[in-house]
Amino acid sequence: MVGLPPVDTYNLGDRAPYSPAPPLSLDDALQQAREQRADLKAAGAQVEAAERALAAARAERLPTVTVNADAGALGNTPASAQLTYAVVGAVRVPIWLGGRTGAEILQAEAAVGQRRAELEDLTSQIEGDVRKAFLDLRATTTQVEVADRNRQVAAEALTLTRQRFDAGVSDNVEVIQAQEALSNAELDYINSIFSHNVAKLGLARAIGQTAERASDFVPTAP
Repeated sequence: MVGLPPVDTYNLGDRAPYSPAPPLSLDDALQQAREQRADLKAAGAQVEAAERALAAARAERLPTVTVNADAGALGNTPASAQLTYAVVGAVRVPIWLGGRTGAEILQAEAAVGQRRAELEDLTSQIEGDVRKAFLDLRATTTQVEVADRNRQVAAEALTLTRQRFDAGVSDNVEVIQAQEALSNAELDYINSIFSHNVAKLGLARAIGQTAERASDFVPTAP
């Protein structure tokens, strides 16, 4: 869900404190995603390979020149051996291969176009992932702030209700209701922290640095 390797060993903790996300702007995150995402690098390598295949197909139309040379000794004995040598040159002009070469060039051009389209599509998808992760992070940050304020309000309400109960102004029903409200507020705060941590790891995954910077986005509890 968050992009961490499933084969690694993890230690579970009983605390999940709130920690703000690392200071990272949207432009910086997009730049890091372009540089760090392994799938984007692979797509770029496929484009480069297709372009080289196209260049090789176009080069088949060019004439080629080969030169072979050989030198040695010929004779029945070393004393009577005579120096021999041979030099052979050849020029190859692909006159009758134009149709096949043209077909290979068209095929290579189509492959380059497909790889470039895949790269552009993946780039747009990665940009969308980063932008969505930023929106989720912003929403969960607001959710944590609201849940924290509600928790504080519920705690103050419980304190006032207990004071009224101690003074004999109210009964224990109001105290129980205030305790239940505080418990619900604490649960909402815990869930908001969880959502916030998932959003931070989602951003790390979107920029391709989950495994390397997981502790920066979600610090471990002391």
